[in-house]
Parts: sequence; structure tokens; C-alpha cells
Amino acid sequence: MLRRAKNLAGLMLAFTLIVSGCGRYAETVEKPAGEKPVATETPKLSVETPAPQKEPEPRELVPFAESRDFERLYGYMDQAGNIVIEPRFGSAEPFYACGLAIAGDANGKLGLIDRSGKFVVSPEANIITYSDGVFIALIYDGNRRARAYDENGAFLFEQADWIYQFSDGLSKISANGKSGYIDKTGKIVLEVPYKNTGEFCDGIAEVAMEYGGPSVLIDKQGNDLTEKVSSGLRMIKDAQTGLFGYEDTSGKRMIEPRFITASPFRDGLAIVGVEGGTYDEYLVYGIIDTQGNYVLEPEYISIRRMRNGSFAVGEKLPEDAFFPSMYVEYCKKALFSKDLKQHTDWVFLELDDLDASYTCVSDGKKIYYLDSRLNRATDLPEFEGRGLMLADGSLLRGTINEQLTVAERSGKILSKDEKLTLLEGGIKARFVTQYPHDYTTIIYPILEGLEDAWIEEQLNRFIQQEAESYVSFDGTYAEVDHYFFPDTRINCSVNIIKDLLHIELNVSDYWLGAAHPGYYWINLYVNIQDGRNFEIDHLFKSPEDARRRLSEKVNEAARKLNEESYDYYDTVEPHQIRNFQLGKDGLTVYFSLYEIAPYAAGIPEFYIPYTEIMDLIDTEGDFWKSFH
Repeated sequence: MLRRAKNLAGLMLAFTLIVSGCGRYAETVEKPAGEKPVATETPKLSVETPAPQKEPEPRELVPFAESRDFERLYGYMDQAGNIVIEPRFGSAEPFYACGLAIAGDANGKLGLIDRSGKFVVSPEANIITYSDGVFIALIYDGNRRARAYDENGAFLFEQADWIYQFSDGLSKISANGKSGYIDKTGKIVLEVPYKNTGEFCDGIAEVAMEYGGPSVLIDKQGNDLTEKVSSGLRMIKDAQTGLFGYEDTSGKRMIEPRFITASPFRDGLAIVGVEGGTYDEYLVYGIIDTQGNYVLEPEYISIRRMRNGSFAVGEKLPEDAFFPSMYVEYCKKALFSKDLKQHTDWVFLELDDLDASYTCVSDGKKIYYLDSRLNRATDLPEFEGRGLMLADGSLLRGTINEQLTVAERSGKILSKDEKLTLLEGGIKARFVTQYPHDYTTIIYPILEGLEDAWIEEQLNRFIQQEAESYVSFDGTYAEVDHYFFPDTRINCSVNIIKDLLHIELNVSDYWLGAAHPGYYWINLYVNIQDGRNFEIDHLFKSPEDARRRLSEKVNEAARKLNEESYDYYDTVEPHQIRNFQLGKDGLTVYFSLYEIAPYAAGIPEFYIPYTEIMDLIDTEGDFWKSFH
């Protein structure tokens, strides 16, 4: 599956790099959203007064990055390429329809900025999410707490631990022995006796007295909707078998407990799960009517009820299939109508509700919308690529081929984050995405702006080959075992410091059914003047002495970490010093998973300042001089 990176020594580019300049633009200060023009008295002139000009709509802003040696800062430009907000953030995302965007500082902390680039919520959060008009900031500074802000960045409330996402204007809460729902002021507006509470959607939430117990549907006043919505049937659980069935409101058993999992009735139908498989036990799902009869046989890997009443159904499995439980997320899906007629083939990789009427679907090649009758929506756009575009106010927001995108409902793209990066010498990098298989994602940059087109082509070909070298393109996985393929994701980035091209690859490789994924971190360095590949030995006068010193420093650091309950296996030997990443003031030596520590330690990293090894560095060598 994984192959070792090709030796860069084969890339011999004998050239002198000439690049074209990259123009810079002064920062444009825009009128803050909501600010009204000052009213003035109309002057009495003998000539006709020009009609007042309409206030221009704010330009949509696209994030970009600028590399400054080893530092990368983020800003925003318009679609014409004019820089509107100068790079000064540690991270940046496209703006929401409300006019705010999530941006970070140099320390990785997140806040909210307006279209002028001003922080309206200071950067102190570890995570920020957005739902139903509320930004939720998780802050971990020794104590976990969360704060809620409205769409203008105004503080709403704070609470310990976490705030669940808002839906239908409410957020579920379980704290201090109380369960229920809070409004956008943080006030509990509905307290319920149920321990397990679900989100409200279209005025209804699914709740249960205990985790794993029978559930019911309630409205926003906490009323049990068994009579109104669930056909008068309430779920029950047999204490002996743990199986679910249904009884009426008088307590009469109507459907005997025979389901491993079940859901409340809605519109006269309930989704249930039973044991399936001939040689291996797994759950398969079907749909029953109020008599307990199957109206959709239990032979599907998953079933999900959509807001418009249709059903997203996961593919059937052969009776003798053996598959890991996480395959449910990767299976192909089809859509069935309310009357359980299949309207589509098993083609959808992703799907979700746009609203109460439309479903957004992706077949891997296109993103489009289906109405409540599961016909192609003619009043909503279609996008080329893979992902989902969901509602953000009057706009659409989501990902297309891994790129955060904002669009009008007409289909006009307002902002697409191609991770544009301005490198040294006027060179630019834009990122593209490949899907060799449904379960494999490769993201790598394409360089632009080199005056020599042949050089640019060779470098881009090499970067692409390196990114692709960690995955098979021939469909081998599916031939070996369709249900146990690896979910592989490869992220490749580049930087140019003086004459040094740095290629960084992050590879995650998760075989379905494995206990955990594998991670690989690869750093490659190439002199863009002559194509020479640099390894760690090229940095030192005496590689043997340097490896010995570096291994001593790693062992010293590992001993200190072991005193803090870490568990490094063995003493690192000089020959194990090979993986490294350069920094502005030092280098990081790192090791593969399991090489010197258990999986829980991740990829062990040890930072060593240049000042501690300066006597070993060959400051007149080609490697050092290439980036100094």
C-alpha cells in the first residue's frame, strides 16, 4: 500500500531560477457592516444635483497565505486578487453570510473578525463552531469553558465545559443533575426528566429516560407526541432480552420486542435494526408499519430519515459479508421516497438536509439538490466536484473538493479557499484535490509564477509524484477486500526559503476495522537552483559527530519525559537520526510511530536550537547556505 518516497537525487534541475514579481496592494478599509451614511441637507444649487450613489455591496473576500521565511501569515483578497486585509493572522476561513469569519492568531488561538479585519471576538478559543446563528467558542486554558456569541460577535453567555450546537433556537444541556434546553441567552427554557436528549429539528426532539433506553418524541413545550406524531405507539424495552418493541398508550403490547435497535414511529413508520449476516453478526435495518410488518425489508446497512420525509438508505450487503462497523460511513447510499419507493441508484457518497424541503447530495462527481419528491431541483444550482453545500442564511456554504466554498443560491461562487499561498520571489501555490478512490484523498500544491515554464512544470510534476507515491491507483484495495480498504488522506504543502524548496507531506492511513489509524510525516528539501536533494547529514561538517550529539540530546529529553509518565522504549542510536524538519531557530528531529515509543505517544518530536549545535553545522555548506 504505502511506498517509500522516491529519492530526490533523480531530480537534477540545472537552471537559474528567474521569477516574475508579485504586485502588492494597499489595504482597503471598508465601511463597517450596518453603518449608515450621515444625512445632510441638500444644497441649493443652480445646477442639477447628482442622484445619490447606491452604497456598494461589500466584496466577497477570499483567504490567502503569505510565507515569510518560516512563518506563514493569513489575510484576505478580493476575487480580482487585490489584497483587502493584509496578512497578519495565524489562520483564516471564508466569511459567513453574517459578515464574520473565524481567524486565528500566531499562537493558534481562534477568534472572530469583521470585514475590516478587526477582531470583534478576541482570539482565545481552541475551537469555534457555528450553528443556527450562534458562534460557540470552546476555551481550554486549564479549565474547559465555552462562550456563545451572536452573528454580530456580541457576547451571549458562558458556561462550564461545553455548549451544544443550536438548532431551532435551542441547545440541549445536561449539568448539575438537570437536563433540558437553553435558549440563546443561556436560560433554561425547558427542563425535562429525560437523561438522553436530542436536538430539536422542525419543533420535534427525540429523548429517552436513560441512555440506550426507549425513546419518545417531544415538542418545545416538553409534551409527549406519542398520540399526535407516533401513531399512539410508544417504544418499550424487554428487561430480559434487551430487545425493543411497542405498546399503545394504555400499556397494551402491540408489537413484540424483537428489534436490537429501534426509533419512535413517525408518519406511521419506524426504523428498526435486527441481527444480520450468515457467518458474522451485524445489524441490518428496515422499516415497519404500525402493525409491525416490514414495509422495507431489514437488509440495509443503514437508514436515515431526512427532514423532507424521504429516507437515505445504505447499500445491501451479501449474506456472507464480514465488514467493520465504520464501513457504514463509507457505503453507497440511495434515496427512497415517503412511500418507500427507490428513486435513485446507490450512488451517493455524501448527503444532508439543506432545509425542510431539499436534500443536498454528492455522487463524487457533482453536488446537487433533490426536492421532497426526489426530483432534481431546478431552482438550486449544481456544482462540479465532491462535497456538500448547505445553508448559510441566504447563501450556500460547504466544501467542494476539500475547498471551503461560499456561493449564492444561483450558483455563483463568491469565495473558494484554494489555500492560495504567496511564496518568496513572487511564486504562488494553489492547492488541488484528487480522489483516486472514493476513500482516498490527495491534496497537493501547484506552483505558479516561475518565469521558466519548463522549470515550473518539472517542479510541479515532482511534487505531484511525491504526493501520489503513497497510494495505489489501480484499485487493488477493492479487489483484495471491498469492505476493508484503507481510508487514506495525504496533505502536501510547500514553502520556499531563499533557494530551498521544502515539501511537507502528512499522511493518515486508516484501515477500516483497525484499532487506530497510522500517521506518517515526511519532510523533503530540494535546492531549486540545481535540484539537489538535502538530507540531515548535509547540514553538518561531520555527520557522524552530529548524529552522536543529536541522539544524546534526544535521549536526554526522553529521560525527562519518562519521569513525567511517558514511556519511551529504548535508547536512540545515532543511525536513527534521519527524519527532521528545519525551523527558523532550530531543527526538529522526529521518529516514526512505534519506533521509540508506543502508539499513544504519537510521532515523537524533539526540538533542538541551532545555538546548541552551531559548532557542528557546516555554515559554508550548500545546505545551510541555501536557506541563509
